[in-house]
Amino acid sequence: MKWSNLDRFARLEDTIQNFALVQHVVPAERVRPHLPERFELQTFIEDGIEKTWISTSCFCNHQTRWGGLRRPAHDFDQTTFRTYAVYRGLVGAYFFGTWVSTPLSWLGQFSVAGRTRLADFDVEINGGGNGYPRYRFTAKSGRTEVGFDIEAVDEVEAIHPFKTGDEHGGFITHRLWGFTRGPAGFHVVGRIHHRRMRPWAGRLNHGRFDYWTEREILFPEEYDDVYSVLVEPSVHFLLYPPRPAL
Repeated sequence: MKWSNLDRFARLEDTIQNFALVQHVVPAERVRPHLPERFELQTFIEDGIEKTWISTSCFCNHQTRWGGLRRPAHDFDQTTFRTYAVYRGLVGAYFFGTWVSTPLSWLGQFSVAGRTRLADFDVEINGGGNGYPRYRFTAKSGRTEVGFDIEAVDEVEAIHPFKTGDEHGGFITHRLWGFTRGPAGFHVVGRIHHRRMRPWAGRLNHGRFDYWTEREILFPEEYDDVYSVLVEPSVHFLLYPPRPAL
């Protein structure tokens, strides 16, 4: 899968601020039916059960703009719902859907990601480069609500199956390919460039994840049983035009 030099003129530039990711681990059999067969779900074995990760995120897109231009630029909040997969050797994140906070951002996202919804966001953040004593957000789209109240002031730790905190943080955050269903119904592959992130780690105080429950992937009694909480203060993204996942 190739991109040309001309794609740099069509790419988006974006600074992602306060990029929070809450991970849950669930049986792989709940997630796999939602992915086309050509996407290989990344899994591990725990207590004899094949499991996989799902992530719910919240972040602010700051100064989103085309091809290196400074203007026009747009700011908006976003939440995504993703798992971790491989497509033809490309290790990336598979996005079940995304919600955004403004009509303009919905138009831009929907042009490449068919499962984009407009939502009302309420975000309160206390923290930044030195950690996050408090990070709270809720988003509502129709009758569906998601959100979490977290704190993240610790270093990332090793959690099974990872042997180090760097391996754990890198697996979740360093994803240079994105997969999702496009607006025409077929799947697309997007290339992303960013530096390796250095997130803070922490814990969940409270969360609500209706999006996953509606798909029978995560249930209310499992909301508080999180695998990890990671927050990256700021990272610059280059997002290239997607290609069909044939």
